Amino acid sequence: MGLLKFIIIAIGIYYLLKWTIRAIFPFLVQKTFDKMQDKAKQQQQQQTKKEGEVTIDKTSTTKGNPNKKDIGDYVDFEEVDD
Repeated sequence: MGLLKFIIIAIGIYYLLKWTIRAIFPFLVQKTFDKMQDKAKQQQQQQTKKEGEVTIDKTSTTKGNPNKKDIGDYVDFEEVDD
């Protein structure tokens, strides 16, 4: 009798959680989407420039050691005797 009671309670909890998640999930997704839209609008407002304003953004093309120069690949060769 105890096992049957446990199974009924477990199934009840499963369906209760399933129904609750189905009800709450769309709300959470919509709220997250709205937050992302607000952040994007704020970033876009911060990036607007006045006419004639000039900005220079430097980006490093090399990652890692800045003193290392990319001079190409090293090819080892052997002399061939005739």
